Amino acid sequence: MSAGEPRIGLVGVGDWGRHILRDLRDLGARVEAVARSDASIARASKGGAASIVGSVSDLSIDCDGYVVASPTTSHLDAVDALLPRGKPIFVEKPLSQDIGRIRHLPAEASRLVFTMHKWRYHPGICELARIASEEEFGPPLGLRTFRMGWENHHKDVNSIWTLLPHDMSIALHVLGEVPSILSAMPDPTISGPHGVIVRASTSSGTPVVIEVSAGKPNKHRSVVLACRDAACELDDANYGRIVIRPRGTLQSGDFEERLVADDMPLRAELEAFLRHLAGGPPPYSSLADETAIVAAIQESIDLAFG
Repeated sequence: MSAGEPRIGLVGVGDWGRHILRDLRDLGARVEAVARSDASIARASKGGAASIVGSVSDLSIDCDGYVVASPTTSHLDAVDALLPRGKPIFVEKPLSQDIGRIRHLPAEASRLVFTMHKWRYHPGICELARIASEEEFGPPLGLRTFRMGWENHHKDVNSIWTLLPHDMSIALHVLGEVPSILSAMPDPTISGPHGVIVRASTSSGTPVVIEVSAGKPNKHRSVVLACRDAACELDDANYGRIVIRPRGTLQSGDFEERLVADDMPLRAELEAFLRHLAGGPPPYSSLADETAIVAAIQESIDLAFG
């Protein structure tokens, strides 16, 4: 990496990209941004981008690494353009909705391309992963997640591609692998591919059930790790705690509220990427991980919607 502050090329300064720019700047990076629309250019300027260019090809070859936060359908176009530069590339989830293109990426992509799954950096998810791996409450019996909200706010892909990657990455982090899909059905409360209920299983037989939908008027996010001796839940009522309820107690009975840090996972994953550029370990998630996640999502869509 170049001496002094890390130099990052940021592709896309939309509603999410502006947060990436903010955190990269807070972490001491010099950011060169690709921004095309007037709104994106204004966000890049206000966010402190050192320079603003109009295309990926115009980004400096002196960048130490790149972050791609453009619309999903354009992710691999940016990756294809940047791979010949030989620098690490951190891409917002999902890497692509096109599993065929992912599988045909050149060999160097396995070393250089990583996907940003922020939940793998959330302290609550990390604690659930520790509970599962150490069997603090006995062996895991299953994982159940809910990611429910209202309407699709992305114009380029359906809601399943924006919601399901989160929970597939959570399953990977908590249970150590992307589960194999057993069945999938459409959410009956919304038409089209904007909600799905997925049944899956790990290689050791631990069941996973994931429900995502853009058809619920009130937002709800929840991750429940069921173990032999207790159920542990992290939900959006308070992401700074895990509720642990022992087996055999009434719902109104004793339960533990285990406090966890409520740090912003976006900042944590960007910090991990910058450490990697300085010689540290690679960030989550590898190309192999993301290929498995995208394949599982595509299989779920195929089973639910034909």
